[in-house]
Amino acid sequence: MSESDDQIDVRHRPSLEKINDDDEGSEDAVAMKRQLSLFNSITLIIGSIIGSGIFISPKGVLGVQWFCWWCLIVWSLCGVIATMGGMCYAELGSSIRKGGGEYTYLNEAFGEILAFLMLWVNFVIVTPGNTAIIAQTFATYAIVPFYADCDPPPWAITLVAEACIVLVFAYNCYSVRGSTAVQDVFTVAKVGGLMIIIVGGIVFLFMGYTEYLEDAFKGPGTNVFRLSLAFYNGLFAYVGWASMNNMAEEIVNPRRNFPIAAISSMTIITVIYVMTNIAYFTILSPQEMLASDAVAITWGELALGPLAWLMPVAVAMSTFGAVNGTALSSSRYVFVGARDRLLPTLLSMIHINYLTPLPTLIAMMLITGLLCLYQDTSSLINYTGFSYWLFVGIVTTGLMWLRYKRPHMERPFKVPIIIPDSIHTYLLFLGFISIFAAPFEAVIGTIIILTGIPIYFYGVVWKNKPTWLRRFLDGSLEFLQRLMFVVQQEKATY
Repeated sequence: MSESDDQIDVRHRPSLEKINDDDEGSEDAVAMKRQLSLFNSITLIIGSIIGSGIFISPKGVLGVQWFCWWCLIVWSLCGVIATMGGMCYAELGSSIRKGGGEYTYLNEAFGEILAFLMLWVNFVIVTPGNTAIIAQTFATYAIVPFYADCDPPPWAITLVAEACIVLVFAYNCYSVRGSTAVQDVFTVAKVGGLMIIIVGGIVFLFMGYTEYLEDAFKGPGTNVFRLSLAFYNGLFAYVGWASMNNMAEEIVNPRRNFPIAAISSMTIITVIYVMTNIAYFTILSPQEMLASDAVAITWGELALGPLAWLMPVAVAMSTFGAVNGTALSSSRYVFVGARDRLLPTLLSMIHINYLTPLPTLIAMMLITGLLCLYQDTSSLINYTGFSYWLFVGIVTTGLMWLRYKRPHMERPFKVPIIIPDSIHTYLLFLGFISIFAAPFEAVIGTIIILTGIPIYFYGVVWKNKPTWLRRFLDGSLEFLQRLMFVVQQEKATY
């Protein structure tokens, strides 16, 4: 979505001139650097996936089953499916070393219209909406100690959530290395919180607390539809394996690190999720889990006694880390989409000193902050939830199409064809099932996606814009560029 077809290149204007302009390969080149190590990549994936769900509401799977062991089986199989999905994305990321994740892969395989629709719905609703919900959860548990005898007031939650959003996006604007360091610390902290639950569960197992696990298949029964909904809910807890793909241009040695990070992180998360649910079942019945608003808090009150305050702290740290991971990774697909001229040119620029996509981060911060003021943000996500699995299914279809379309493309990591074939079939089935489970939300979500079509035709297809409009857009771009002290990236790092 370029502001003008003959946009003036202002990268070398005197006020924005950098040192060594002519040496794009120098250390002074204005471009985002490859500085995310293997450990950074693993913590980015783990930190982006593990948010509040496993602490607060793992009952999405249990709620449609009521079988303890069926619940554990579903969590395990969802982990296997997510790992297979991560392997598919590892092949794409190590082969197409361009940032942007799913947007880039859809663009490479099927063209820019489908890629733009995915980009549009994620940019304006799905990603900022999810981030707003996580920030609200962080705020709730961060201020719980100050409201011991009552629930925190809505205005206090909103203020703290907005402060969290501003803080996270602000330091993401300042430093990539600092943001990854924050991600590392909070990922270790949230895993530590879950380890408290897991170790506690192991202790209770040795103490003989196996009543609910022994009656593991006692419940109301199941059928294919209920089981499908259980998998639908369970797999949502694993969403986030594409976070590293969004930052492909900043990953050190992507050929090696993509498959290692994807497989190891998804394996770690699967083990943690299953063990955490086993720990819950040692002292909580299925009915108690379903009745709890925050399962980890309820478990902590029964198991930890005076140390029960550790669980709200763990939830707060986990959600803060998830907000950071989302800001760090999701801003990159918007940046790449703008660089491909599908979004305003300003969003494709980086700060000349910090080397971060500052305009994109500011735009996402504003949208997220606005949605955070809306108390029922989750309803917006429900409207577009089915489309997520639809697009991911299409991405895995694109992997198979690229093997046919570009058979000689370098593929340092290549998965057996049965894996993408199985994943794309399953994910498309999930999208299909969600239409029947929530038809109204599916219709509204489809309408929201289709709103991207006129935006695409205005920004991309309509080339001959009126002179006055082009001058206004060009002038606005130059003003904002100078205000933010940003320039277009001078070299592609993929």
